[in-house]
Amino acid sequence: MRAVQALGGVAVAATGTIAPQALITGPAYGGVLWWGDTETGEAIERALAKRDGPITPLIPGRPDTARVLSERHVCVDTTASGGNAALLGAAT
Repeated sequence: MRAVQALGGVAVAATGTIAPQALITGPAYGGVLWWGDTETGEAIERALAKRDGPITPLIPGRPDTARVLSERHVCVDTTASGGNAALLGAAT
């Protein structure tokens, strides 16, 4: 947790053990950090793949800046409107 915070991220520390299946419907996470045995890591990865919504990555090993901080950007594809973004919001 301190490693994530030292890199500028926000961490939620788990207390005790979390069953991988609980990650399928749990709250939204930017990613799940795991360093431990391969079998559990694979179970966590399968559970995260079953989540609805945005992809939640499994981050194996000690966190680094690239994995702790995220950047969001939006791309609007105007190809369908012939390059005119105003037409994308028009009601039909």
